[in-house]
Amino acid sequence: MNLKLLDILVKDVPTLNKNRPLLDALDVLDKENVESICVNDDGRPIGILSYRDVLSEIGTQRLRAVAPESLYISGFMRPFPVTLSNDSSVRRAAKLMLELSVPSLPVFYGDTFLGLVYKRGMLRVVKDSTVAATSIVRRRVPILKSHERVIHARKLLLDQNLSMIPVVNEDGRPVGIITEREVLKALIEFHKYVPEKFQRARIRHLTISTSMVANVPLLEEEISLGEATEKILKEGLPGVIFFEPSQPKVMGVLTPDEVLDYIVRSFPEEQ
Repeated sequence: MNLKLLDILVKDVPTLNKNRPLLDALDVLDKENVESICVNDDGRPIGILSYRDVLSEIGTQRLRAVAPESLYISGFMRPFPVTLSNDSSVRRAAKLMLELSVPSLPVFYGDTFLGLVYKRGMLRVVKDSTVAATSIVRRRVPILKSHERVIHARKLLLDQNLSMIPVVNEDGRPVGIITEREVLKALIEFHKYVPEKFQRARIRHLTISTSMVANVPLLEEEISLGEATEKILKEGLPGVIFFEPSQPKVMGVLTPDEVLDYIVRSFPEEQ
């Protein structure tokens, strides 16, 4: 079945006013398990706020002396970079998401806001695909160990435009992932409770061991793209790890970005 953009549109999206506290937005992102929320101004949708929007600013010198409770959505949100119409193609949405590095895009019917299309929701488009998932996995991906610093994970996530990084034990076996959400949570808690004068010294001791997501699905070579994306959707994760059982080592990762790239390369423009 060929799904259209409106088939994967989320109409009742989590929405907050731009003048609400940032912590309210992070709470909604966490509880709803979404990649971004819609931001409005006087009831009019004007942009989105994602984990990445906040992560790129939290931890910088500019905000070091500011308590997280004093921050507002307006200082972190991004205006809609582009809008989709109700008859836009799935391929166009995928292409724009990759080009603009956004987790969601708004869909309008004329001037009427219909909702958001999310990266993760785009996985539903390939749910029946029998293509080998390993043919599109990202193989060159950084690997972290649990004793490494949160600030190092943050830098890798931002610099390499990743939503997750595999975490391995000393033998190289995958034991979990570290994501934008977990890194941001750790940094927010750190800035909440550690006085500014101690932050520079203590941030070096903040490791991903207590922030990583353990017990994530480990997938093997023979699984199809449809099966792999179903696993991502079912678990509500930003991606899955593929590993070689004979090693066992990380072979690569599959996230919505790899699926979007596959859609752009494989789908006709009108679909």
